[in-house]
Amino acid sequence: MKRQNADGTYRYVLVLGAKVNGIQPSQALMHRIEAAAAYANRHPHVELIASGGQGPDEGMAEARVIARELMARGVDAARIHIEAESTSTYENFLFSRPIWDGEPGLTIVTNDFHVRRARLVGKLYFGLAIDALYAKTPPATKLKYVVREQLAYVKLFINYMRWKWRP
Repeated sequence: MKRQNADGTYRYVLVLGAKVNGIQPSQALMHRIEAAAAYANRHPHVELIASGGQGPDEGMAEARVIARELMARGVDAARIHIEAESTSTYENFLFSRPIWDGEPGLTIVTNDFHVRRARLVGKLYFGLAIDALYAKTPPATKLKYVVREQLAYVKLFINYMRWKWRP
């Protein structure tokens, strides 16, 4: 997939959740938030979807942390939609669908290691054109994320084949 950087084309920006430590964003999530806030400030017509549920070891839903931090960076609350139930990339799209439904494409915000798979999920399962903001990945966690991402690709394709060929 060709690297397609976001340019303000799409109305909605899906900010994918990541680990929350207590009620504070992890460094990976903070990079996503900072990229989304800068983009929102450059493109005042876009609306943001903060997406991500609350894991058992998190003190607050990822989406609520994203929304709080976006507002702290000057993004108007009226431009932020919250989807706080998802626990996977697929669910980020699925549970946010009532917000973006009918749109031909979305901008996604995630860390650089995750963009390719997130774009595949949007295209394969939802038929969307996807451009992206490539948030940087903290160097200390990059190896862990890259290995985990390879396993997630296997799961994505197995699930997609099941979904595609279901009776």
